[in-house]
Amino acid sequence: MSDINPKKDDASYNPRESAARWTKELEAAKKELAKFHTAAKKVVNKYLDTRSGSSDSDSAYKLNLFWSNIQVLKASLYAKPPRVDVSNSFKDSEDDVSRVAGNILERMLNHSVEKDLSDFAVASQQGVGDYLLTGLGQIWYRYEVETAQQTTEPVIDPQTGVELVPATPYEAIVHEDCLTDYVFWEDFWWSPARTWEEVRWVARRVYMNREQLIKRFGEKIGKVVPLSKQKKNADATQPQNDPWEKAPVFEIWDRTTKKVYWHVIGMDTVCDEKDDPLKLTNFFPCPCPLMSNLTTSNLMPRADFQMAQDQYDQIDEITTRITYLTRAAKVVGVYDKTATGIARVFTEGMENQLIPVDNWAAFAEKGGIKGAIDWVPIDQVAATIERLTSQRDVLKQNLYEVLGIGDIMRGMTNPDETLGAQQLKAQFGGSRLQFKQMEIGQWVAQGQRIRAEIICEHFQPQTIIERSNIMHSLDAPLAQQAVEFLKQDKTKRYRISVESETMAMVDWAQERDSRTQFMQAVGGFVQSVTPLIQAQPTAAPIVLQMMKWGLGGFRIGKEIETVLDQAIAAAQQPPQPTPPDPKVQAEVEEKKASAFRQKASGVKDLVEAGQTQQEKALMTGMPPEPLPVPPGEPPAGGPQGGPPPMPQGGGGMDY
Repeated sequence: MSDINPKKDDASYNPRESAARWTKELEAAKKELAKFHTAAKKVVNKYLDTRSGSSDSDSAYKLNLFWSNIQVLKASLYAKPPRVDVSNSFKDSEDDVSRVAGNILERMLNHSVEKDLSDFAVASQQGVGDYLLTGLGQIWYRYEVETAQQTTEPVIDPQTGVELVPATPYEAIVHEDCLTDYVFWEDFWWSPARTWEEVRWVARRVYMNREQLIKRFGEKIGKVVPLSKQKKNADATQPQNDPWEKAPVFEIWDRTTKKVYWHVIGMDTVCDEKDDPLKLTNFFPCPCPLMSNLTTSNLMPRADFQMAQDQYDQIDEITTRITYLTRAAKVVGVYDKTATGIARVFTEGMENQLIPVDNWAAFAEKGGIKGAIDWVPIDQVAATIERLTSQRDVLKQNLYEVLGIGDIMRGMTNPDETLGAQQLKAQFGGSRLQFKQMEIGQWVAQGQRIRAEIICEHFQPQTIIERSNIMHSLDAPLAQQAVEFLKQDKTKRYRISVESETMAMVDWAQERDSRTQFMQAVGGFVQSVTPLIQAQPTAAPIVLQMMKWGLGGFRIGKEIETVLDQAIAAAQQPPQPTPPDPKVQAEVEEKKASAFRQKASGVKDLVEAGQTQQEKALMTGMPPEPLPVPPGEPPAGGPQGGPPPMPQGGGGMDY
C-alpha cells in the first residue's frame, strides 16, 4: 500500500459516492475477469499436476510436458536480472551534464536490479513466471519514505550572545526508496477495455488484517472493515490454512480523475481517497502487464496452454494406455491342473534341478510341458506398445511445432543432421521466442521508466548522489549539476531500454567469442591507423571518432565510451610544449648566475678604480686616466676610444 499520508481537505470529498461508484466498477470487472480466472486456475493445476483422485482423469497417467516446456522458456526468457541502459536521446557529445545525469540514473537503476535480495529481481521473475503459466504477469511500483522529527540549530550573535533565530523543529527524511511489489495474477484488475490505451483504471487487491487496517486507515475506518477467512477451494491456487481473518482492500488508480482510492467491496464508504501521489507521466504505477494471445476486440489474456491443450490431452491419453499395456506385458499363462509338476517348475525350480513327474508316459503322450501349459501372447501387446510410443512421438512433435519449442532448444538433436540443418532449427526456434523476448524487455523497460520518474521526482539530491556512487567516478565534478538537471528535466531527454538478450542464460562460450572478436577488431584497426597518426598527428581525433563509431556495433563498446570521449577531447587540444629537463634547466640557470656574478665583480673593480683616479686627480690637479673597459662592454668613448661625443642640439652640459 502507499506510504503517503492521506489528505481529506477537499470540500467536495464524498466517500459514499465514491464507494457506490467503485463497488459498481469492481463488480463489473469481476464478471469480465471470471472466465480468465477459472481457466488460469486449471492451468496452474495442470502445471503442478494436482490430482484429487475423485475422477478417472485424476487416476490417469500423464507425461507433464507442460512443466518441462515452462522450465525451458524461463531459462530462455528470464534466467537472470536484466541490464538497464540509459542513453541520451539526442546523443549530444558536447552535453556533458546530460551525459553524466544519464550515467547517474543508469547507476541507480542497475544498483536496484543487481543488489542482493533485490525486490525488483524477485517480483519481475515471479511476474514472468505468471505470464508463461497463466498468460498474465504484473509488478507494481511505490515510493516509500520514512521521516523523523528534527530541530535546526539556533542562530546566535557571536558578539552579544543574543539568539537571533530560535531552534525550529521540522520533519526530515531519514530514508527513502522506490520498491517493486509482485502482483498475483488474480489480484490485478482493470476496467473492461479493448486495448491498454482504453483502460480507465487499474487496481490491485491486497489482503490486510485488522492491525494493518488500523495502522493504514486509522481506527475509525480500520475497525469497521469486514474481515473474512480465506475460502477453501478445490483448485488450491492460494493458501488453504491461513489462521488470520483478512479484508481484501483494492488500491485503485483512476486515470480519469487523477486520484487514488482504497475500497473494500461491500462497504458504503471508501477507506481513503487522495490526489495523484507520484506525479507520473502515464499516472499508473505499473507498466502495461504481460499478456498472452491478445486481440484488439477484448483486453483479456489467454494462456499458451489453452492453445495446445488438445495435444497435451492426447499425449496424456496415449501415456495412460502405454502404462496399462506395459503392466500387461508380462510372462503369465495357464497349465493343466492335473500336471502338478508344472507349477513346481516355477515355484521350486532352481538351477540344474529336475522336477519328478508321475506317469511319464501319459505326460509325454499329452505333449509334455508344451501340452500342459499355454502362455499369454505378449508379442501383440509389445507391438501395440511400440506403435503407441511412435504415435506419442508424433504428437510431441506436433506440440513442439504449435509452441515453437524445437529439439535444439531442449538440448536434443539428431547426430545424422548437418550443421546447417541444426542452425535452421535454432533460427526457427529463436524467431518464435523473439516476440516474447521483446514483450518482456519492453515490460521491464516500462517499469524502469516508472522507477526513474519516481527517483527524479521524489528522491533528495543527496540520496541520488550517494546511491549512484558518482562521486567516486571520473564524472564527480559534474555530479551536482547533473542531479539538478535530473530534478528539472526528469527523464524526458532519456531513452531507458532493456535488451531482452541480457535476461537469458549466459552462453559463456559465445560471450568469450564476442570479446575475442572485439579485441581482434580493435587491434586490427589500431595497427592500420598508427602510421597515419604518426605522419599526421592532427588526424587523431578523426580516427578516434571512427573507432567510436565502429565499436558501437559491439555491446561491450558502451563500457569504454567515456574513455574514448576523454581521448577524443585530449586529442583535440593543441599540443603543449615539452617541459625542459630539470637537470639541463639547472645547468643553464647556474651558467647565468655565474656570468652575472663575474660581471658584478668587474663593475665593482671599475667603481673602486674610478674612485682611486678621482682622488689622485684632486691631489695632483691632473685629469684622471681613462678607466679600463669591463669585460663584454663597448668602450665608454667614441668609436676609437676617444672622449664621448657632445650631445646634438647645442645644449651643453648640465651641472
